[in-house]
Amino acid sequence: MRYRSAALTALVLATSSALIGSSAGAAPAAPTSTGIDVNCEGIGADTVTLTGDLTRGGTAEIERGPLTVVGRPGFTGEDASGHQVEVAPTGDGALCTADEETTASAIAKVLPATQAAKAPSSGTVTGQLTFTVEVDTSAAVAPQAAAQGDTMSTAAALPFESELRSYLNSRPGAVGVAVRRPGTGKSWTYTKVSSRNVTASIVKVQIMSAVMMKAQSEGRALSSWEKSKISPMIRNSDNDATTALFNHIGGRRAIDSTADRLGMTSTVADPYNHWGLTSTTAADQARLMEHYARPSSVLSATNRMYGLSLMRQINSSQDWGVTAGPPAGKVALKNGWLPRTDGWHVNSIGWVNADYPDYTIAVLTHDNPGAMSTEVATIEGVSRIVWKNRAKLGGSTTPTPTTRGKRGDVDADGKADLMGMSATGRIYRMKGSGTDFGAKKVVKSGFSDATWLGTAGDVNKDKRSDVLVRRGDGRLQLMLTTSSGALGTPKTIATGWGSYTDIAAGGDVDRNGKLDVLNRKVGGAVDHYEMSDSGSLKRIRTMGKPAVYYQSIMLVADVNGDGRDDLRGVAAGGRMRTWTSTGTAWKQASATSTGWSAYRTVLSPGDINVSSSKQDDIVAVWPSGRGRMHYGTKGGGQGTSYRNISEGLGSLTYVW
Repeated sequence: MRYRSAALTALVLATSSALIGSSAGAAPAAPTSTGIDVNCEGIGADTVTLTGDLTRGGTAEIERGPLTVVGRPGFTGEDASGHQVEVAPTGDGALCTADEETTASAIAKVLPATQAAKAPSSGTVTGQLTFTVEVDTSAAVAPQAAAQGDTMSTAAALPFESELRSYLNSRPGAVGVAVRRPGTGKSWTYTKVSSRNVTASIVKVQIMSAVMMKAQSEGRALSSWEKSKISPMIRNSDNDATTALFNHIGGRRAIDSTADRLGMTSTVADPYNHWGLTSTTAADQARLMEHYARPSSVLSATNRMYGLSLMRQINSSQDWGVTAGPPAGKVALKNGWLPRTDGWHVNSIGWVNADYPDYTIAVLTHDNPGAMSTEVATIEGVSRIVWKNRAKLGGSTTPTPTTRGKRGDVDADGKADLMGMSATGRIYRMKGSGTDFGAKKVVKSGFSDATWLGTAGDVNKDKRSDVLVRRGDGRLQLMLTTSSGALGTPKTIATGWGSYTDIAAGGDVDRNGKLDVLNRKVGGAVDHYEMSDSGSLKRIRTMGKPAVYYQSIMLVADVNGDGRDDLRGVAAGGRMRTWTSTGTAWKQASATSTGWSAYRTVLSPGDINVSSSKQDDIVAVWPSGRGRMHYGTKGGGQGTSYRNISEGLGSLTYVW
C-alpha cells in the first residue's frame, strides 16, 4: 500500500503539465490515478485514490469499504521559511492524514484555490495531505453484528436498574452498560436501544493485550519498540502507534483470535482491516478489563501490571468517562470516540479499584445527530450511579477476608514478632508468644547505614510479614521473609526518600486490598504510596497534614471498624494520638494519651496478644533498654495494664 512521496508530488503537478504539453486538437490524456496511504483518527489505515489534479477538480476517494471521503482536502506542513501551513479539510467526519510527505512550489499547487487561499504562504511547502471521511453505519457494524451474537442478555439485571433506567430515559441516543465483579463470575448489564457499538479507540486495550500475548507466546518480554508504541497508544490514544502495532500483530485476524482467547465472544474485527471499526458489546469490554483487574490465564502478571500503569496515567485531556464518581487516580481507563454517519459514538471502559467492591465497567454510546460532549455527559452520569450504588454489587459492605498474613507476624504463626537492628547493622528477630518475646536471632546483616526500618506487611501473601529499610543514600528497599525466617536480598523500590522525617507501612488505608506506605514530610504532610504484590511502589496522593505536631507515625490496624487501617502518631512532648482513614484523608480520633516522651522508642509491631478486638498493641523501650507491652483498645486507645518484655533491647538502635 505504501508509495514514495515523489509519486504524490508528481501526481499533484503532472496533470497541468500534461495539458500544456498536448498538441492542438489532440485528445487530453486520461487523468492519472494513484493511491496514498492514510491513517484515520480512531479508525486506522486505508488508501485514498487520487485521480487527476486536486487543484483542477481532481478527486479523492476510498474505493471499497465503509469509509467515504467528503469535502475538500486539507494540508498540514510548513513553508520554506519554516512557518506552519495548516488548512483543515472541509466536511464532517473523521480526520485522515497521509503517511507520506508531498512537496510543491506553492500551496496553490497542492490544494484547490478555495482551500489554498486559507493559508497564504511563501514559496515551497512540504507536508501531508489531509482528508475528512464519513463512516457508513450499514457498511460497518451491521454485517458484523449479523455474523456475531450478542451475549449481554445472559448477564443479570443491575440491582439499581430502576435508577439507571430513569436517568437514561432522560438522555438521548443508544447506551450499553456492563459491570463485572472481577474474580467472582458476577456480571450485570443494561441496554437502551442497542448494546453493540464500534470500538473506536477502546480497541487499543485489546491491541495492547494482543501484543503482550504475542511476546509471551515467543517466550520473551515486551521489546523496547513494542513499549515505545504501547505507551503513547494507551496514554495519548496515538493512532500512528496503534496502526504500527495493529500491523505488528497481524491485523484483523489477531483481533479475532485474541477476542476468542480473552472470552470476548461478541467482538469481531472490521473486514476492511480498520482497527477502530471493530464491533463489540459493553459486556465484552467489561470482561476484557477483568483480565487486568485479576490474575489472568492469558496475560502474565508483569504485563498486566504494565498495562494497568499506563491506563492509570491517561493524558489529562482524555481523563473523562468512567472516572466520574470514584476518587482521582483509582480508575484504570481507556476511552474512544468517533463521528459517523449516524452521529457520535463515544465509549469508556475501566477498572474501578477505589473501595469495596472493585468492579470493571464499560459504557458504549451513540446518538444521531448528537454531540461528543452529550455522550461524555451520559457516560459520566452512568458512572456516578454505579459508583454510588457499588455496595449493592458486593451483596455485603464487608470486604472479602484478606489472604495476607498478619502485620508483624514474621514466622506465620498468627502472632506478631518483634524485630530490631544493632548499631553494627545486624537485624534480629524476637519470636512473639502472645505474652512475651523470645531471644534475639540474627536474620540479616550489613545495614549499618540504615536510617529507618519497619514492617512492610505480607507483601507476597505467603503469611510472613516482610521488611522495608531506608538506606543512607535515600533508597527504600524491600526484603521478603523466607520460610526459614531469614530476610531475602534487598530490592530497591524507590529512591530519594532521605528527606522524609518518618515512614509508616504494613497496612491498607483505603481498603482496596493493597498494602500502603506512608511518609511524613517536614511540616507534617503525609503522602500515600501503594505497593503491589510484586513489591513495586506507586504514589497515590497527599493525605493532608495530620502529623504537624507528631514527628513519629505508625500504621495500625483498623480502630473504628470501617475496614481501613489507621494512623497513630507520637509528639515530641509525649502525646499519642490516632487518626482514622477515610481512604483519601484523615479524621482525628478522640482517644489520646500522654507520657510517652519517657521512652526512647515507641512502636506498634502488630497484634501481640491476638486479642478478640484485633487491635495493634504498643511496645515502648526505656532508655535503659527495658521494654514493655501496652495493649491496644478499639477507638485507637490503649489499656492501663502492661507487661514487661523479658529480652533486653538496649543493644538495638531500631526496633519495630
